[in-house]
Amino acid sequence: MARKPGNPPENLYLSAREAAAELGISLASLYAYVSRDLIRSEPVPGVRAKRYRAEDVRTLKKRRISAENPALPASLSFGLPVLDSAITLIADGQLHYRGSDATALARTSSLEQVAALLWGAREQPFTRDAVLKPSDPLRKMAENLAKSPRIERCLALLPLAALEDPTVYNMTDRGLAATGARLLRFVAAVIAGEEPSEKPLHEVLTRALTQGEKPASELIRAALVLCADHELNASAFTVRCVAGTGATLYAAVQAGICAAQGPRHGGLSGRVESLLLDMANRQDVEEAVLQRLKDNDPMPGFGHPLYPDGDPRAATLISLLREKYGDDANFLRAQRILRVMEEAGGLKANIDFAIAAMGAVLHLPRGAGLSIFVLGRTAGWIGHAIEQYRTGTMIRPRARYTGEAPR
Repeated sequence: MARKPGNPPENLYLSAREAAAELGISLASLYAYVSRDLIRSEPVPGVRAKRYRAEDVRTLKKRRISAENPALPASLSFGLPVLDSAITLIADGQLHYRGSDATALARTSSLEQVAALLWGAREQPFTRDAVLKPSDPLRKMAENLAKSPRIERCLALLPLAALEDPTVYNMTDRGLAATGARLLRFVAAVIAGEEPSEKPLHEVLTRALTQGEKPASELIRAALVLCADHELNASAFTVRCVAGTGATLYAAVQAGICAAQGPRHGGLSGRVESLLLDMANRQDVEEAVLQRLKDNDPMPGFGHPLYPDGDPRAATLISLLREKYGDDANFLRAQRILRVMEEAGGLKANIDFAIAAMGAVLHLPRGAGLSIFVLGRTAGWIGHAIEQYRTGTMIRPRARYTGEAPR
């Protein structure tokens, strides 16, 4: 019988059990891949179930085989390493910034201290003079954009700020670190809607997002440190590509922000914020989570391919939340979600869920998660750009052609 136009053939899809069997993984691991958009899922017409794109499953299977066989080509998605870096190590379920445990740094260090570490700065770059003084036209432009979303303000103002930074083309180690300090402080000021200053970055952001209470400031400081870098993710790779062309630090960071906005990257925090907002109006939290699991509807903010045993960044931030706001209703609700997801779904929270949970506890405005991510990650982006400048090379991979043969 002929297939109706517009209906895809059934062999394009696999059931959850078929997809898991193909990959040799558990259903929980399958849902983690789906939550990170590595495998597409669609509802099955007429029943409460989902089906999974066979093409995505088999592509992921090939990547896993490549990782086990170094003779095969490297993959650009959670595959073999494609370039060298001395900035961040993700191994054995842990995250290290230049050899230092990132979760330990989150409990004691400021973003400025971690930025200097990531940049390999030999001297402290965050001096009182490392502050960009905006001109009247730039200040006026910032005022005109005051009601625009914070991240869009950054994208609009960074190119103009680059024109006003007199040493933006100083490519010495000291020059790049000084430019990085001015740039990081400028991004914080734009997100906060105030003038750039030498004030601690986490305090600047805390005043903009909360009433400025100390526990909130400490949590936001820790979140910024935990977001500072995550090896060669999509935004960091984008930054390195732009820096490799010789573009300025401002241009490289602008490119990183563009990449981070996507719903598969930093923008995922918005989906988790929506989830927690929905759960706040329900009494049957456990039942709601279980229903999503029964429907094979992935929960945003859970699972991470690089951390099969749980994201250490999330564990650290949730632990700090428990210490400071353990009896808060929003925290207790988040704990209920975490418990069901771990017990019934076999998945632990990632950093996106932890930041959104912090936002719910602190009553941060919508979109605050992305602002925290972008400000923290700007430190890492600058580090990757500096490292790329030092290589003196441009990133120019080749494509494996799959089109028609030349006639």
